Amino acid sequence: MRQRLAPLLTIMLLLQCVTAAFAAPTLSVDKPFFDFGTIPQGKKLDHVFTLKNKGDSPLSIVRTKSSCGCTVISLPRKTIEPGGSVELKTTFDSTTFGGKVTKTITVETNDPANPNYTLTLTGIVSEVLVVAPRQLNLGQIKAGTSGIFTVTVDNKGNRPVKITSATSPMPQVKVTAGKQSIKPGESTSITISVAPRPEDRFLSGFIIIKTDMPGKPEITVPVYGSVSK
Repeated sequence: MRQRLAPLLTIMLLLQCVTAAFAAPTLSVDKPFFDFGTIPQGKKLDHVFTLKNKGDSPLSIVRTKSSCGCTVISLPRKTIEPGGSVELKTTFDSTTFGGKVTKTITVETNDPANPNYTLTLTGIVSEVLVVAPRQLNLGQIKAGTSGIFTVTVDNKGNRPVKITSATSPMPQVKVTAGKQSIKPGESTSITISVAPRPEDRFLSGFIIIKTDMPGKPEITVPVYGSVSK
């Protein structure tokens, strides 16, 4: 009897070893791609991705990484048992964006078949205040002279927007706003006067336009150029 049981026990042990060797976690997400449509600039968008483990061993989430600091990730736990799930919460801040936007989140796990899983947020951010140009290239200005430049601010929203201030930390730059209140469909000009100092070789900084618009109280426009003697 013992002689008959020995081979059977050996086979059972081998099957258990084989089963254990092939056991693995499997990350699955029902909707890894989320199109949020069109949102107004300045809105913070919340979305939840549900991560599931369809494998037969625990799934460990090693790291989550966003493609941009504008997207914050929240994950309550980093281990998902077989058959279990966890909610990955995201918050996208649209304040500095306009037009078509695509942001990704990489989920690194111990899933041997797909260790780097990509989640995607995409949509359109509708700008209320459109600044042109977005960056101000001063070109080359001769030391001892001055140059006058203009930045235009368009109100594409449905309520008046007030410009509360327009300034620059650059000592060579003086900023003057036109109309203080911009009605829907109207625009105003920001005048930038630049007077390089004799010791300047390059100009690099920004102007700050402050408004009373909820969600976007401040607009920053980079300013750069060179100085000739």
